[in-house]
Amino acid sequence: MPPFDINWIGVIIALVVNMIIGAVWYGVFANPWMAAIGKTREEIEGDQDWRAYGVAGLNSLIMPIVMGFVLNWAGASGIGAGLTVGFIVWLGFMAMPVATNYAFAGQPRNLWFIDAGYHLVSFLVIGGLLGAL
Repeated sequence: MPPFDINWIGVIIALVVNMIIGAVWYGVFANPWMAAIGKTREEIEGDQDWRAYGVAGLNSLIMPIVMGFVLNWAGASGIGAGLTVGFIVWLGFMAMPVATNYAFAGQPRNLWFIDAGYHLVSFLVIGGLLGAL
């Protein structure tokens, strides 16, 4: 395995940016997302649990660390290479497996588009950001 030095500044920047992307994305798509999961705003607000935000924060920390490893292993540097790796990782390890899960769970297709779209943007931004740094 090639040596790997974690760019902690890049990871922290990516963590913050990913949390912002999530807040904006699900703010914009709040109504169709709630309709797709069959909940009202009142139910969502009543169900708020700090653990969900903890999981989101942990996700936003682990994703750039792993993306850094993948970029390193791929020998990818530069924003274009980061975007390409981000897209490939999203497609193979997020988009298709989650599509399979949603299909078997009978989830609406538009829920997949909302959730997968958020992750696509996140993977592209994280890959591009870390590739550029």
